[in-house]
Amino acid sequence: MNQTQQLIDRRVSLRRYADRPIEESEVDAILHSAMRAPTAGNMMLYSILRVDDSEKRRALAETCGHGFIAEAPLVLVFLADMQRWVDFFEANEVREHCAQERIEYQSPGTSELLMSCCDALLAAQNSVIAAESLGIGSCYVGDIMGHVEEHRGLLDLPPFAFPITLLCYGYYPERFERSRSERFDRRFVVHRDSYQQASKEDLEVMLSKIREKFAHVLEERGVNLAQLTYRGFMAGPAAIEERRSVGILLEDWLKQRFDAAEPHGCSRSADRRE
Repeated sequence: MNQTQQLIDRRVSLRRYADRPIEESEVDAILHSAMRAPTAGNMMLYSILRVDDSEKRRALAETCGHGFIAEAPLVLVFLADMQRWVDFFEANEVREHCAQERIEYQSPGTSELLMSCCDALLAAQNSVIAAESLGIGSCYVGDIMGHVEEHRGLLDLPPFAFPITLLCYGYYPERFERSRSERFDRRFVVHRDSYQQASKEDLEVMLSKIREKFAHVLEERGVNLAQLTYRGFMAGPAAIEERRSVGILLEDWLKQRFDAAEPHGCSRSADRRE
């Protein structure tokens, strides 16, 4: 492995941090790397919200259910953001231009949302690798997608800013022992030419190490791994709240219209990443 591959291979989610601030020069390096990520049509369909206020951090720690958010030296929220472009179009008579040229003027839809999410997550991962290269660990928090009402008010989010992930950063504590989670065998993840749906037997083999790891939990609770996974990932309180909240975010994103008779939002050609 070269140095970059070793860096990626060693990285783990870090949820407790050394009592050491992250210097502004290092924050600048992390943000610079984030903003050098691939982006659809070079439109940078994301924003990065740095949360320094201690009260806001404590509020996020409570709503997201992770106390380390309040303790992390650096907290960034990555937003899938079309608001900037909607505002740009509105401020520069794009609606009138589209009417004159007989071009349909629409608001951002699901395709723009998904592209914005991709842009934001690419930027987030670039920031994670840059931080790791500086000896700064990180942890993704997807729970930022929940509790939409609280997070919108707390972070002043406009309609076309969708909070897709939150990241905490900090230095590794002294004598920190890295424990890497097992990944599936590559043959179950990497397909060639066409998708290969896993058989029941494949799934049994794929999850055998995880089943062994949680054998005592499965026996204690009297469930199998699929039942335990579903109850935690799909039917747990956090999953239910995120499903509700994301539904609201998606509905609000899609229903934004300035005028039903004059749909807004110009078509764009951003079909590649630069």
